[in-house]
Amino acid sequence: MSTPVFLVMPEWQGSSSSRAMQLAEGAGTLREDLPASATREVPVPLEAGDAMGTPVARLSSLLRARAAALETLAGVEEGGVPVIVGGDCASSLPGLESAVRRHGSESLAVLWFDAHPDLQHPSTSPSGAASGMTLRHALGDGAPDLASTAPIDPSLLTLIGTREIDPEEQDELRRLGVHVLDPPTRAGGAPAAPTAPHTGELAASIVSRLTSSAATRVYVHVDLDVLDPAEFAAVHQAVPFGLAVGQLTAAIRAAVALLPLAGASICEFAPADPAVAADDVPTVLRILAALTSGASA
Repeated sequence: MSTPVFLVMPEWQGSSSSRAMQLAEGAGTLREDLPASATREVPVPLEAGDAMGTPVARLSSLLRARAAALETLAGVEEGGVPVIVGGDCASSLPGLESAVRRHGSESLAVLWFDAHPDLQHPSTSPSGAASGMTLRHALGDGAPDLASTAPIDPSLLTLIGTREIDPEEQDELRRLGVHVLDPPTRAGGAPAAPTAPHTGELAASIVSRLTSSAATRVYVHVDLDVLDPAEFAAVHQAVPFGLAVGQLTAAIRAAVALLPLAGASICEFAPADPAVAADDVPTVLRILAALTSGASA
């Protein structure tokens, strides 16, 4: 495995939650458990910022944070694998851009572990929150100031654990032909309980998907709301019937054992209080361990 470099990015301005500042606090909490020698700080503006006459809320601060992240990513040494930690989902965008520029979109598989597809368009978004538009911008669409100039390839994108999809997002998934990996189901079509047999099934499905592609590297995005609320509480928008921690970590380990990790993001850690943080930090560390367990480039 190449050397992981952890970029702590306490961005909150892309969130639609009234408690968005908890994301910055959550990033600070995670920072305490990361190795100092392998950790970089991404300076994020303290102020909310403004929309700059666009439909995207707090755009001015988001642009400053993105520029700072891209500068920090450019400074990651050859052989370093950047892992963005903390912040809202929009913090994944510079990581994806950097990975495409380094490796090429035709070689980069993207695994999107998220309860939401984040494919809203700024012109129709009900909240104007950039987090809900992250994947749209990563695909090169959306607000001109945020749309990636190094977009990912939709044919190499896989959504996993995605279970709350707006009609417009569903239309976009169909238009682009994006692969959505269906979760295991019980008899009758209800989502299956996250048990051990399904852990291996999900990992095998991801391996099959990656093996059948032309990808030579993989980028992993993890919005922690992909997890089942019964196992993980430190998110703003809990969605029922999520993945078990074991399912998620086994799937990530299988992916990075097959293809070298080009980069990753862990987003939306928003503990409501210190007790919740203490309960859920070990889960985030398990996910980080899975991300950094894989094959060398």
